[in-house]
Amino acid sequence: MSDQDIGKKMVEESELEYFIDAYEYSTGHRLILMRAGEKPDFLCKRDNGSIVGIELTKVMRDPETAQADRILKRQDYMSDTDAINFVYEAIAKKAEKIANWSTKDIILVLQLTDCQLSVLRIVLGNSLKKDFVSYSFSEIWIADYTGLDAYGDIELFGLYPSKCWGYHQRHNPQRKPYG
Repeated sequence: MSDQDIGKKMVEESELEYFIDAYEYSTGHRLILMRAGEKPDFLCKRDNGSIVGIELTKVMRDPETAQADRILKRQDYMSDTDAINFVYEAIAKKAEKIANWSTKDIILVLQLTDCQLSVLRIVLGNSLKKDFVSYSFSEIWIADYTGLDAYGDIELFGLYPSKCWGYHQRHNPQRKPYG
């Protein structure tokens, strides 16, 4: 494994820790990191002792498009419509990839870095609730990493299963930008 790969995995592990914290806050269930991998990105232990894979996937525009949008349209984030399209595309691509993996209990985490969940959650509403049933993930979450640097945590939107559906806002009165 190259130094670049090791660095990338360290960043992913840091991002995973934020998800694990938000997941426990939102669901009341704990995930304990066991080890890093590639298929899936990480293996964790659930409260009940079962093993679950976690696959992290960034949802964002390519850098050239993002720069052009900032300059020409004065648009810092991708539109909610583009974000929804990227979410569906990412889920479909990952569903194809996991078909032959040995781990079948997999949580897909779609990391928003280019669109705020507070905007996207309105578009998600309840009308799309049944769109995510046919995929082979045990859970699908959208995680908002756009405010991570300022607030030090992330918020989630559960897409699947239906018991997780919806926006899981962090209600921390101590939550202020930049500490």
